[in-house]
Amino acid sequence: MELLVLVSLCLLTFTGKAFGDKPDSTPITSKEGQNVILPCSFSTTLTNKIIDWKKDGKDVLLYENGRVDPSSQDEQFKDRVSHFPDKVKSGNASITIKQAKVSDSGSYTCLYLNENGREEERQQIELTVGAYAKPVVTSPSITGDWALLRCEVLDASPKPTVVWYDSEGNNVSDIEPKVSGEGGHYNIILETKVTKTDNYTCVATQKELHHQSNKTTSVSIRELKDTTEEKQTGES
Repeated sequence: MELLVLVSLCLLTFTGKAFGDKPDSTPITSKEGQNVILPCSFSTTLTNKIIDWKKDGKDVLLYENGRVDPSSQDEQFKDRVSHFPDKVKSGNASITIKQAKVSDSGSYTCLYLNENGREEERQQIELTVGAYAKPVVTSPSITGDWALLRCEVLDASPKPTVVWYDSEGNNVSDIEPKVSGEGGHYNIILETKVTKTDNYTCVATQKELHHQSNKTTSVSIRELKDTTEEKQTGES
């Protein structure tokens, strides 16, 4: 009896994932407005099987017995989702989402069901759709011995981190950014005061998209002061 128990324990240990374990999610990132493919494949022909794609409880695409049932699709995905009919025989259940939107971001599940509707296998995709941040820097406003820098990042998603740096890579941001926006898009205005002549760079970072963009401006405080003094001398 002890030997049988030991053998059973070994089998449970080495047969892979335990029953009920969730599959690992495959991360996919896409730029807003582009077509994005969500990969899914199974080691069986899918011609007469049921494939059910879902996203956070919403019906994305239902493929059953060789055809797609559009009546089950959520309004968010109508006329925007397609599969690969010529690859279904080889087990490819991937889909394409046309002109991806920020609102398409989320967790997708690709379910393989048998003819009785019982789940046989599933795969998960974590989709992040982003609008890339593009910093816009206006001309510095120089007053006396300091200058005000202004950087705008509009309609970005996900929310970027925006920082001002000097030419040596020091963070010179000293004012909290102003943040607004709606629908998952963000508008950020970052101003900062500087007191020396230098090149300053506004950097916007979106870690989720592995994206970073920057814009540099030059500040020459001394030249402005000299020009002001020359004007005052000429007027006198």
